[in-house]
Amino acid sequence: MAFFVNAFLLQRIVYNSRKETHFRLGMVNILEFETLKKFVGTVGKDIESYFGKDNVCILCLRPEGIFYGEALVAWFKERKKTNVILASMEDDGVDLDEKLVRGRKVLIVNNDIVTGKSYKRSTEALRMRKKEWGIKDIKFACFFDRTGMADFSVAKYSAEAIWGLEEIDGLDLKLIQYLSQNGRESFTEIAKKLCLSSVAVKNRVDKLLKEKLIRIYASLQADQFYAIAAQINIEADRKTIEQLIEKLEKSQEVYHLAKITGAYNLTVGLLARNLENIETFVEDEIRALPGVRQAVVSTGEVPILPKTIPPKF
Repeated sequence: MAFFVNAFLLQRIVYNSRKETHFRLGMVNILEFETLKKFVGTVGKDIESYFGKDNVCILCLRPEGIFYGEALVAWFKERKKTNVILASMEDDGVDLDEKLVRGRKVLIVNNDIVTGKSYKRSTEALRMRKKEWGIKDIKFACFFDRTGMADFSVAKYSAEAIWGLEEIDGLDLKLIQYLSQNGRESFTEIAKKLCLSSVAVKNRVDKLLKEKLIRIYASLQADQFYAIAAQINIEADRKTIEQLIEKLEKSQEVYHLAKITGAYNLTVGLLARNLENIETFVEDEIRALPGVRQAVVSTGEVPILPKTIPPKF
């Protein structure tokens, strides 16, 4: 989480009957916190523009969103905007008082969007009541936005935050991204994009290769060779599963192979030119083994990801 508050400096007052949330600030103004200052400094004017002259409810998702909502209210108070009220709710909106949002524009505020679940639940909860409650409009603001859903945000998640790896840093991930897009791109060109020297880029690549964190190879564009794909879920005994893995991992058409739990214990991603190829593969390579009890096949388009596949011999 991007924001931390000293419990001795910031104390929450019990929710009043209108479900509004207020804070008593001790030794510090809430806008002195660096993260909150950056939040209002980055998105404040855009939000102010969205509000216009309308009455507004800043609706915080508990618990983290409350800090950002309080910061916005404090910022608008400094700018003499008095038609803004503050409220809070759980992301399903069941505890929201209709009177707080009726006839107003609503800005839902939270610390971040990671999976998008809270965003979807909260916005949908209000959209379902929008007409009934006379809500003028609904938008969403947060500090970190991993999904690109927010109307107002300060930043996307950094590469380091998403990956959480100690072995590589954000520059390494950017470097790998450039190489994955164009493996022939020169170290000099990549160095310009990363604001590093070409020697520094080479050293990073050498280190990643040495530690086996990356490997460099040519791959085939799947959609240039195949027109259809299949997902095959297999139920078989343990010995047969191992035999299937040993055989299928050598097959050029197999782009995904994984053990799974549940009704099936192996899943296979298969590329093919047509349905007949899939049927032949399933019958000859999978169902022909006596230990296979069930094989369920779903067909569709060539996968969106991965777009490329390594050649096998």
